[in-house]
Amino acid sequence: MSKSAIVVGAGIAGLTTANALLRCGWDVQVLERSPEARTTGAGIVLLANGLRGLDAAGVGDAVRAVGERTYPGTLRDGAGRTLVHVSPEQIAARFGTVAIAFHRPSLQAALLGGLGDLAVTYGASAVAVDPGDTARPATVTLEDGSTLSADLVVAADGVRSRLRSAIVPDAAEPVYVGSTTWLAVLDNPGVTEMSQTWGPGGEFGLITLGDGRLYWYGTQVGPVGRPTGDPAVDLAAARAAFAGWHAPIPEVLAATRPEQLQQLDLYGFPKPIPRMAGGRVALVGDAAHAMPPNVGQGGGQGIEDAVVLAASVSGADSVVEGLADYDRVRRPRTAGVLRSAWASARFGEQLGNPALVGLRNAALSVVPARLMLDGMARFASWTPPALPIIR
Repeated sequence: MSKSAIVVGAGIAGLTTANALLRCGWDVQVLERSPEARTTGAGIVLLANGLRGLDAAGVGDAVRAVGERTYPGTLRDGAGRTLVHVSPEQIAARFGTVAIAFHRPSLQAALLGGLGDLAVTYGASAVAVDPGDTARPATVTLEDGSTLSADLVVAADGVRSRLRSAIVPDAAEPVYVGSTTWLAVLDNPGVTEMSQTWGPGGEFGLITLGDGRLYWYGTQVGPVGRPTGDPAVDLAAARAAFAGWHAPIPEVLAATRPEQLQQLDLYGFPKPIPRMAGGRVALVGDAAHAMPPNVGQGGGQGIEDAVVLAASVSGADSVVEGLADYDRVRRPRTAGVLRSAWASARFGEQLGNPALVGLRNAALSVVPARLMLDGMARFASWTPPALPIIR
C-alpha cells in the first residue's frame, strides 16, 4: 500500500517535493494558501545543482523548455569596470551545464505540469500541525478548523512558516538582513549579457529571459520598512538609489513601468535552525533556511531538500527513520550555504565604506576566473541521490 503525503506550499520547493514523491509512488496532496496559482513574479537563476535536482524529480526537461541558458557573466563595479568575467564555456566545462534563468511563474507552471492529474488545493491555509510519531500519522489543521492526516507532512510554506514552530519552537525567527530589494520583469530594451554590479551599499543584476524579456533586481542597504506598497513611489525610489550607476542600469530603470515592479525587504535566518524534521514532518526551502540571496541558492537549496527528502523517506523502513536521515544529510549542507550567503552579503552589497569598497574591488580585479568557479563549485557540484522510481 502506498504512503500518503501532504505538501503545504506550492512554491518551487513544495512543487519539486510533490513531483519527487509522486515519482517514488507516494499519494500526494498539495495545499496552497493563495487563492490561485501565481501568474506574476520576478526571475530566478538555477545553477547545475538545482538543475540536477529537477532532473532527479523527473521534471528537468519540462523546466529547461521554459528557461533561458545563461551564466554568471561579468561582475562590475559601480562605474561599470569589469572586476571578474566568466565565460559560458568555462561554466559548461566545469559543471556540465550553464545556468538557466526562469520567469518564476513559468518555472512553477512547468512544475505543476509534472504533477499530471494531481490538482493543487488553492485557498487552503494550514495553520498548525501535530507531527505524529511512529504510531500516529501527522495531522494538519486548516484555517477553517478542518483537519487532514498523512504519513508525511512537508512544510514548504516559506520564510513565515506557520508549521515550523511544531518542529523547532526554539529556532530564532528570521530577521531583516539589512537590505531592501526591487524586482522587475519587462520587455528587454537591448541587454545581451547577464551581469552583476557591486557598488557601495548596493547591488544590481541584469538577467535575460528566454521570451524576449529582461529580469532585473536591485538591492540597497538601509532601514527596514521602505517598501510603500505604491509601485510608482517604489520605482521612483529605485531610480534614485541607482542614479549615476553605469549604463544600461539607468536606461533599464527608465524603461520599467510601475506595474512591473515589486519591492521587498529581505529576511533570513540569522543562524541555522537546530533541526529540519521531527515526528512525521519535514521542513523544506525557505521554511527551513531562508537566506540572503547573495549566493543565488535559495531556490537551488529548496530543490535539493525536495530530492533528498523523497529519497530518504522512500528508502527507509519508516517515515520517522527516513526523516532522521533527511535531517542528518541536509542540515550541514544548508547551514554552510546559509553562512556563505551572509558572508557574501557583507562582502558585497553591504560594504559601504569607500576605502573598503576600493580594496575589495582591487582584490577582485586580479582574481582569475577559475577561483570564481571554485567558489561556485561549493554549491553547483552537488549530485542528487538516486530515487526509487515507481512512476
